[in-house]
Amino acid sequence: MNHRATTDHEDGLTVALLAELAAACAVPDGGFTIDPTTGVTPCTGFAVSVHPQYEHVIDAPVTADDLAAYLTRHASILHVAGRAFGGWHNPDTGRVYLDVSIVVPTLAEALDHGRAARQLSVYDLATGACIDVPAPASTAGKEPPAEPTPPIPAPRAERTPPPCPPGNHARTATSRPPSKPPAGGKPTPKNRPGSTPKRLTGGPRKSPTSRRSPKNGSPHSR
Repeated sequence: MNHRATTDHEDGLTVALLAELAAACAVPDGGFTIDPTTGVTPCTGFAVSVHPQYEHVIDAPVTADDLAAYLTRHASILHVAGRAFGGWHNPDTGRVYLDVSIVVPTLAEALDHGRAARQLSVYDLATGACIDVPAPASTAGKEPPAEPTPPIPAPRAERTPPPCPPGNHARTATSRPPSKPPAGGKPTPKNRPGSTPKRLTGGPRKSPTSRRSPKNGSPHSR
């Protein structure tokens, strides 16, 4: 189907009506809500967009051809019962939002739908006013809690050895006086102080019982 609004749209929206809707979106904070199958604009209730995935943003000014193209592209969802075709001119950015809306009887219900769909505002059809959707109560004006600071561990107490009693100082490897080597060489087992010196000359020492007796005498004779 041709998207140009040169003839009446098959959903019942005439070229003249599409031009009027586009003109309403040329005014800051202006817009429209209309039944795409009948071309009737509801006069009471609150309109709110419930399908963010179908939202389409156009830099103003929007034209009748833009509206016809949107109706053709999203005809399947706009034909669902209870759905409406909506447009809104954001005064802060100057951009026009086209979306699929529903009309509910109370403001509270409209705000609930608006929060769920993350909408900025809902539209009061009776007064023609846009009403801002407040942030959820659980996060409005609250800062996220700070992460707890881990405790700083206390320094380990250094263990001090008990003092030695007077006159009973333990000797350690570092307090042991170094032994002095004897003059003339390194200490060896044979000349270490306190060891029994060995005979340096002659053979092995004879036991007193092995002393030879006088010739021709018994061991007990003299």
